[in-house]
Amino acid sequence: MEDYTADLSALDLIFIVGVTALLLSAVFLAGRLVGKRSSRDVDSEFGNDAAVLKTVVEHAHEGLVMQDIYGRIEWSNPAYTRITGFSAEEIRGRRPQEFILPPNNQLTAEDLNNFKFDLGKFSSGFKELIQNQRKNGELFWNQLTFAQVEGDTDDKTRMIILCQDVTREVERFAELEETRKRLKYQAEHDELTGLATRAKITAFLQERLSTGGGDARPVGVIHFDLDHFKDINDSHGHSAGDTVLRHVAGVLKSVVADKGVVARVGGDEFLAAISDPTGPDQMEQLGQQMLDDLTRPVTIERERLKVAGSVGLVLADTGKTSLAELINRADIALYAAKKSGRGRYSWYTDALGAAHRHKRMSMAQLDQDLESGNLTLLMQPQYDLQEKRVMGYEVSTHWLHPSEGLVDPAKMLSEQEDTKRIARIEQFGLKQGLAEVRRMREATGSSYSLTVDLTGASVGPPDFEEKLCQLCEDADFPLEGLIVQLTPQAIHFDEPGCLQHAIDKISKLGCRIALDNVGSVHGGVAQLIQVSAHVMKISPWLVRDLETDAKKRHLTQAVIELADKFGCQVMAVGVATEAQREILRDYGCRFIQGDLIAAPMSAREAEIHLQEFTTGNVLD
Repeated sequence: MEDYTADLSALDLIFIVGVTALLLSAVFLAGRLVGKRSSRDVDSEFGNDAAVLKTVVEHAHEGLVMQDIYGRIEWSNPAYTRITGFSAEEIRGRRPQEFILPPNNQLTAEDLNNFKFDLGKFSSGFKELIQNQRKNGELFWNQLTFAQVEGDTDDKTRMIILCQDVTREVERFAELEETRKRLKYQAEHDELTGLATRAKITAFLQERLSTGGGDARPVGVIHFDLDHFKDINDSHGHSAGDTVLRHVAGVLKSVVADKGVVARVGGDEFLAAISDPTGPDQMEQLGQQMLDDLTRPVTIERERLKVAGSVGLVLADTGKTSLAELINRADIALYAAKKSGRGRYSWYTDALGAAHRHKRMSMAQLDQDLESGNLTLLMQPQYDLQEKRVMGYEVSTHWLHPSEGLVDPAKMLSEQEDTKRIARIEQFGLKQGLAEVRRMREATGSSYSLTVDLTGASVGPPDFEEKLCQLCEDADFPLEGLIVQLTPQAIHFDEPGCLQHAIDKISKLGCRIALDNVGSVHGGVAQLIQVSAHVMKISPWLVRDLETDAKKRHLTQAVIELADKFGCQVMAVGVATEAQREILRDYGCRFIQGDLIAAPMSAREAEIHLQEFTTGNVLD
């Protein structure tokens, strides 16, 4: 019994108890209708049960009323008085509709006079929930349950009504319903912007795709993403970022209007589902309008911020595209828009889809090879023009691409999106490089430095210093022999979270810092002010035209002189000819690296090259 009642709601239990009481009451009140019988006959029929039933009815918590077929009250129990506030004497002979209905629900005099119970409707067990008013004016919810005591004729039939004050239960149910609605709203609407959530728009699209039936109907998706939103958060704070997101949400909602649903599906990502697009022209018009409307600056604390975004467009037919494929296509189109320069829209095409699948397969293979260590280490010797010997090696990690051959995998990846992969690639190069250069040291008895390219993916984490020390200790390699090479793109001193702190820690360990690609289009010398670099590497872009371009010769000479003033060693990269070597040596450059010495090669090839190069003394 306990297991059964546990599955019932409070209102269900009230109904069961009420019906039980109603049936008992019906039995008792039916006895009252046979008043013409002698008390002896009643006693002989009910015995002591009549007294028991009378006690139950008069002491019940539920109100009981007996009415004739025209609704006039003939009898009520004390509980009815407690519930309504009206005494039995006040209501006897009256209809409840005359005194218990609230003002906004009262019947007309004509309706009252014409009232008669419909015995077909108000059969035993019929329930009705109605709002009533007590004598003191207080409103309450009254659960009515009806039972018929049939007479010889309709006029002799009586209605027994069980009245239960269920106000508390109704209010509790209303609170639960309000909570359910609120939770449903929260689940379907983004708290910050008020837009739909991913779950809401996914359900919307799923319904659109499933209701297409046999007839293909168009469905459009617009994937919008803010450009450089991280810069806003970093420079102006998350409060400003939230303001920008609310502004963007308002723009997108205004553009889409009643044509579909707009949702925030990520930090600064939004998805719009267009219900019945008229065609590509309308989709392009919506996408372009989003971009145009965002050109108006956002004012935050008296500062006007300009925001921009990129848009991916997809138009498909229901019945031909799954939900997952539709959203995936929108992602691919958005990526294409960002890759092509941002601030524009781009359509999904089959060619884009094929390229994406190819890249996804390549990344899966790369992940597998990263896990198994199936990568290739290439080493390029660095030459000391003064001591006329190989003084170190720069190592790089390469990977056998399924279709493109041996490539630098880090160049295929995004430093923002693929930090874990990049860190693992750099970790492989550092660990294998330490082992190979140490082996060469042991084989020749000479010391060689190791130069490795590292980015924020490796240098940024707080435990990098500890891991670096451990790797050098495991390889029995001195920290002062390690040169950590940083590209200008990796160093953004004008942005929060730059690598300055990590660079300082590397220097304190005893490692040397090299600034790579100095003198190129992207590589300036201004980093020398912030970075206590030990080595400055002149870009191949300068070196390759030294014989023919006087301006590049002047710039190269200036870089070398400036490095000397900052106490930096200079290494020229990309040296391929004797003429380039002579010019650099005349300018005071001591170290060179390039095909004149050797191209990047495997560790075994580097060992053979070192033996032959030393023996042949090629550069004497």
